[in-house]
Amino acid sequence: MTTKRSRLSISIIDTKRITPEEWDGYQSFPTITNVDGDLLVGFRRAVNISEDLRQVMDHGMAGDIYTTRSADGGINFDRPELVISHATEQTNEHDALLTHLNRGRVLLISRTHTSHLRRNYYSLSTDGGRTFPDRMPLDPPGGEWASFGHFIPSLDDENTFIGTFYNGPGCGTFRLNPESGEISGQSYIYQSIPEYRLNETSIARLHSGRILALIRQQPCLDGLFKAYSDDDGKTWSAPEPIGLYGEAPSLKVLPDGRVLAIYRGMIRKNRKCRVALTCSEDGGESWSHPKTLAWYKGGRFHGGYGDLAVNDKGQVIAVYYISRKHEAPVVERMVLEVG
Repeated sequence: MTTKRSRLSISIIDTKRITPEEWDGYQSFPTITNVDGDLLVGFRRAVNISEDLRQVMDHGMAGDIYTTRSADGGINFDRPELVISHATEQTNEHDALLTHLNRGRVLLISRTHTSHLRRNYYSLSTDGGRTFPDRMPLDPPGGEWASFGHFIPSLDDENTFIGTFYNGPGCGTFRLNPESGEISGQSYIYQSIPEYRLNETSIARLHSGRILALIRQQPCLDGLFKAYSDDDGKTWSAPEPIGLYGEAPSLKVLPDGRVLAIYRGMIRKNRKCRVALTCSEDGGESWSHPKTLAWYKGGRFHGGYGDLAVNDKGQVIAVYYISRKHEAPVVERMVLEVG
């Protein structure tokens, strides 16, 4: 029997590019975290690539990592600051995954991607993400890449935080002590099969204590998958499709317990792609009809990775990258009211 989907009511208050207008390059993969009222965004900026290379190296080359901060709830953002330079490191950075842990500590996970170096690194800021010390390697067991989405606090150890890994034999979670760098508690959600794999995984803790995971399928045959853990990430339910076709989900639990997911919305056998938003009112069991925040051009790689935060007014701040006119993508933010 087909499940009837609820409808999501949202109002788009404002949309704004948050990278400088004079910037070129391939701007992508933004994440956002609330640091004691400030909203801190990390993203990648890479060199533009020619059309004949676009299907070979879709995300550009020579990637740098930047952060930008908003002190007014996501309305305005400071000029971006360079955190990791490809010119200095020669590492072609691909991700800037930011999580505010507690007490002004902000964890930055970055991912290198060159012909001779494919590795994850982490840096722990102790001043609210204003500065980041030299990075340390992050090598999770059983997965090539870590992480996707945000880390969440573990319940039984105040010193460890739960993150995700993917590729390699499959996807799952692990625990990281950001002070010591110790990795523990590896747990698979899914192990790859020849037909497809589940990889980029976003996790969030529901008000009940349960951890919800939303997972990308590659290639995209059924769309997004969900899984649950009721023992703090030690074991997971078998992943199930949620019936929404797309990739790269990111979860945010609202103060009232509803769960939002922003993702790259796709249409079967069609090149049209969108930044999409859906909501669950029952802890991830069912999901609303998706709302389109923005359509984009240039193929699926030219947008759709997004992230969500809630400001002090209760508004939802969405960040994503997007190409509106077949140009290289830029980073935008959108202010939303969720009904």
